[in-house]
Amino acid sequence: MTRSRTLSPTATNSVTGYPAAAAAPRPRPTRISVERAGDRARFSVLDQGLYLAPRPVNGTADPLHLRVALIGIHMMLLGGDDVRIEVSVDPGVTLEVVEPAGMVAYDADLVPSRWSLDAELGEDAALIWDGASFVAAAGSNVRRQTRLQLASGARALVRETLVLGRSGEHGGRLRSITRAAGPGGDLLYEDLDLTGPRHRAVGILGDAKVVATATAVGWRPGALPEPAAGAAPDGAREPGRTRRFDLAAPGAVARSLSVQAHTADREAGAVFEAWRAELTT
Repeated sequence: MTRSRTLSPTATNSVTGYPAAAAAPRPRPTRISVERAGDRARFSVLDQGLYLAPRPVNGTADPLHLRVALIGIHMMLLGGDDVRIEVSVDPGVTLEVVEPAGMVAYDADLVPSRWSLDAELGEDAALIWDGASFVAAAGSNVRRQTRLQLASGARALVRETLVLGRSGEHGGRLRSITRAAGPGGDLLYEDLDLTGPRHRAVGILGDAKVVATATAVGWRPGALPEPAAGAAPDGAREPGRTRRFDLAAPGAVARSLSVQAHTADREAGAVFEAWRAELTT
């Protein structure tokens, strides 16, 4: 018996009459899921994406606290790149994600690229995101998006350092959106648009080119740590550049602006470590 074949319909270009080019599929995302199994936590999903591979890191004394590092396996961030990370944390589990190396968005003649994190946290779960520096080189055009969905009692702590340009150059276009929501609605919705000259406006960056942030949602973190002693001749402490903004819902944002990445990152990093201790002790 002869088996017949039916060809699926093919879209055609109304102008040329030739088959229309199929839309390019989105790159494979990196997926991380953790679940509770009795009195311990375990990874249920560790899927390598096109750009990043999740690698478990030695854990902590807490059997419900898991750590994972994101290792780059593909050159990024170039024009057209779409880096996606999807995270799921089951109730009662703490997941810590570490970026061991920074990322550079290279000159792409302003061709857009994207980086996104989508995380879902179950009841009483916690996510600690220890992000490395993200540099938007001249000619880049990047949209970063972080979306957090928290169930009742869940908490999240995110560290982010954005740098406009490498040493001696002006930065590219960068827009960073952070949205965290709980059972009752939005906890935080920030759209930081650093494209074009507006980033130099008063109340945004001014003369700074680095913005380092520690964001806590789901609980009210403690006070900012004391600034480290500075190198002033009289031994006085350096005035702290980090400012704290309490959210209407439980949570806070600590932010440091500077012309040097290591300065802003160090100051916001001290806050991140202090708040991290509140989640892990």
